[in-house]
Amino acid sequence: MPLVNIIFAFLIFQVGIRIWFRIKPQPIPFGWTWLLENPWRKTYRNPELTAKQCGIKPTDTVLEIGCGSGLFTRALAAQCARLIAQDLEPKYLAETRAKTTDLPHVEFLQGDVCALGLEAVADVIVLISVLPEIPQPVEALKACVKALKPGGRIIISQELFEPEYVLSQQTDTWAKAAGLGKIGQEGNIWVYLNRYARVAKT
Repeated sequence: MPLVNIIFAFLIFQVGIRIWFRIKPQPIPFGWTWLLENPWRKTYRNPELTAKQCGIKPTDTVLEIGCGSGLFTRALAAQCARLIAQDLEPKYLAETRAKTTDLPHVEFLQGDVCALGLEAVADVIVLISVLPEIPQPVEALKACVKALKPGGRIIISQELFEPEYVLSQQTDTWAKAAGLGKIGQEGNIWVYLNRYARVAKT
């Protein structure tokens, strides 16, 4: 097949899958670990660097929303005193558990992020390439706000490569609707990492 045909087919696939995710937001299906952990992605999405960008303290409790196959879990756990890895898919949690059996401070939570039922447990909540996959992103962030300790931070990061990608401005809109204010941002349109904190009530 000529190279131009391959490129055209790839572009059609990208457009199609992105439209599909806009119409029907959903988690990346189990079995797509090859997409989440491919070597090319790791060249621009280094887990250790991403974890350091989150500004986690050694005494922090971190809640990782949508841990998926666990690509970032070990790196995040290396920065904190306690890590709670959450995912909707039990099979993804099993993958992450298998990768962290030597880390006793890593815990696991299976269920819908919108129904976490957690109150003031985390100093930092991290959502890496997951928020637009959730059908109700604002409700998910509201649940995260409840799980946040006073003075805590929520980190939301997205990358253009992901089919569910949304611009930083859309993430800001969802965060504001959930009662969060932006306190920092780094990166670019390709990969961005935004920091938010609970807006003080007046």
